[in-house]
Amino acid sequence: MEVWRDIDAPCGRIRTYRDGQVIRARGIRYARAARFAPPADEERTDFIDALGPGPACPQPKRDPNAEMSFDQIGDLPMSEDCLRVSVTMPADPEPSAGGTTLPVLVWIHGGAYVAGAGDAEIYDPRALVEEQSLIVVSVTYRLGVLGFLGTGKPEHANLGLLDQISALRWVQRNIAAFGGDPNNVTIAGQSAGADACAHLMIAEGTAGLFSRVIMPSPPLGLSGGTESMNWAMAKVTRRIDPDAPIGDILKAQEEVHRAALVGGLHAGMCFGIRYGTHPLPPRSETGEAWSQSARKHDILMTRTEREIAFFAGFVPALRRLHQGHVTLPMVESLISGITSAVYTRAGKEFYDRHRMAGGQGARLLIVSRGDGTFFDAAHSGDLPLIFPGDIWHESFLDYGEMAGLAGPELRTIWGRFAHLGVLPRLPVPGLIDILG
Repeated sequence: MEVWRDIDAPCGRIRTYRDGQVIRARGIRYARAARFAPPADEERTDFIDALGPGPACPQPKRDPNAEMSFDQIGDLPMSEDCLRVSVTMPADPEPSAGGTTLPVLVWIHGGAYVAGAGDAEIYDPRALVEEQSLIVVSVTYRLGVLGFLGTGKPEHANLGLLDQISALRWVQRNIAAFGGDPNNVTIAGQSAGADACAHLMIAEGTAGLFSRVIMPSPPLGLSGGTESMNWAMAKVTRRIDPDAPIGDILKAQEEVHRAALVGGLHAGMCFGIRYGTHPLPPRSETGEAWSQSARKHDILMTRTEREIAFFAGFVPALRRLHQGHVTLPMVESLISGITSAVYTRAGKEFYDRHRMAGGQGARLLIVSRGDGTFFDAAHSGDLPLIFPGDIWHESFLDYGEMAGLAGPELRTIWGRFAHLGVLPRLPVPGLIDILG
């Protein structure tokens, strides 16, 4: 590791390192929080060693309802003291040269609000930073019972969202020291991260923290209609000892997850935001709140053509059909129907409301490669294009040689949007359709 230099920021003197063509400062604490308590912004400290990644929030290593593992954090340690950000910036030219400031993209990871971490290898922003000349800030926040449910008390809801707002405040205070422009901040997140971005647009305390939003695959169709599921979850959460060891908390979380299965599709993201609890308005007021925010935020929404194929892949019988080159129209119809219910219809409603209220935006479709594989154009299939790396080569989401062609196209779209708010208006053959 080649230590680069120390950066004197409002949060303290930060030791950074050079990693090829990028400079990294990792694992910087932006807040502290006791269990089931809101975050308190971190005060200035004399010296911050930012040479290693921050820990992930404690989480099961796999979805307890899945038949197939999808490890989202690799070898990262886990700790409840996980409220960290990592900054990745171009090494050449140096960010401070000539007083130039760079646009900032804040990455909020997905994982159904129960998995993932900002410093996970699958979200390495190296290519995005090198190619698009921007600064990426990756956020780790509390998940599952720790971040979104607690023991069911209203004050235990939305803690993970409050963590994200605290991280955005850290960006506003400190990013100029890295050569970033605090007045040109884009938030981006995929899946649950995209859902979080949508709700940050209407959350109390976010005014002026960002102006652009990138939302790949937001599962907005899972909002609402969750009363019976929430009741079943509450029966379990009331039995949680708030002082129990973290292992017992995670066991209780799996029990809560099983109880949530009464919610059907909604159980896929049973942990998450709660309307009517700080910092969010009641559900009945969200439409008006999003309309009021439309002129303040440009949006770039994307989805993949066969989103639900990712989750259907957790069912061994369906995987075997495709591995045996057996294509059932019924299976494809199921994938299409559930994709529409969870992603398409609600996403279009969100986008149409935004545009009718005077907001700027674009809506894109990541199209099928047509190679016949089960996970073609599935949910998360765009992640290897945005965050390419060797880790994807063993993944069922690997794009293979096509990643070298499709990835730069998609990263350029993100980069132009983050720099200047430029919205794509022309399709990219074999990769992106413009949905309008």
